[in-house]
Amino acid sequence: MSKLNLAGRLITSTGKTVKGLVTCLPTVELENYFFSDRIYPQLEVVFDAAKNKTNLRRVCEIQNDLEAELSHGVVGAPIALTVVLEGRPALSINGDTAMVTYERSSSFILGEILILTAVLKSLGLRTPLFSSRLNSVDVKKSSAFRQMLAVQNVVLTIIFDDESGINEEQVRELFFKFNRQHSGMHLTQFSKSNDSFPLKPSVIRVSKSLRLEDFGGLSNKSKHVKVSESYLTTEYILFKFLVGAVAGAHIQETCKMSDDVTVASGKNVSEVLSEGYFDFVESFLTAWLMPLRQDNKHARTGFRLSAQIWQAIALVVNRLVADGATIEDVTSAGLILGKLDYSKKAVHWYNCEVMALDSNGRLFKNAANSTREFRIGLANYFYSFVGEFNKR
Repeated sequence: MSKLNLAGRLITSTGKTVKGLVTCLPTVELENYFFSDRIYPQLEVVFDAAKNKTNLRRVCEIQNDLEAELSHGVVGAPIALTVVLEGRPALSINGDTAMVTYERSSSFILGEILILTAVLKSLGLRTPLFSSRLNSVDVKKSSAFRQMLAVQNVVLTIIFDDESGINEEQVRELFFKFNRQHSGMHLTQFSKSNDSFPLKPSVIRVSKSLRLEDFGGLSNKSKHVKVSESYLTTEYILFKFLVGAVAGAHIQETCKMSDDVTVASGKNVSEVLSEGYFDFVESFLTAWLMPLRQDNKHARTGFRLSAQIWQAIALVVNRLVADGATIEDVTSAGLILGKLDYSKKAVHWYNCEVMALDSNGRLFKNAANSTREFRIGLANYFYSFVGEFNKR
């Protein structure tokens, strides 16, 4: 992968290896030098929570400010962003000018995400938060403004460490530190690095009840689990499981972790869980995980780690309880689905309408048009194995 170079003024602190480089770039060049629309893997949950109405309103306000400043001469401050470079980029110094050499894939814009989103959204470029799609009216209406914004310089502060390097956890800590010290992004539930959200007590209760540490534990650093990691699942996936099991498919799909999710009765999910629904969740998942407890080597194979699988089986629980299933029925359903072969070569996927073989004809994959269609299709398929309870 080719290296990129940025020159500017070096900022150092005595006794510290972390440095800063201050430079400028036209806004249209941002995506050529950085992953400008990147959602950092360790911060997926946080960015999911940031996609709220308050932040959308603020982005629109920033867009209006930028247009007023550039199109109508209104006084405004320069656009400024803060970037961190993961790993150990190279540094060279020539007189008063310093140059940092790095790979684009190591970059993450952690400071002033709403300003970044407003700029990219105005230019019609992909953003880390909200859609940047421009309709024909917007294209005609703001053409002159976009042209002026495209060549507007952005003041960039590049944070890096060419000696000790910056790792993933340090990037995450820098993000929280920056957003504590600078107003802007609305992240009430994530004001500190020890993330909190309304349903977290219920998620932790499930984790402890199921002894998930036996399977590698529960991650709070990202939305999904990679095969290379040791975790079985994440707080985000368990959150979606609980919402789906209690409230059904629509609320499961649309809810955010920062929401105090409510059901049709007006009660929040945690209240419903505390009134007895937790027993259904615990019984089902205990049974579903039993085969893994007996043979843990299969815990990380096939579709077991898939968020869509976990959300789909949650919908099975929701439907069973709605059909009047007992704790014993739900436990039996968990055992049946737990013994199912989740490998990507399992022949039973032939019977699932949202699965199909890949181009090599060896492994099954998602054949649906959307994740929603895939999730609902999986739920219907799984229910076909256990739906006899409602026929008694």
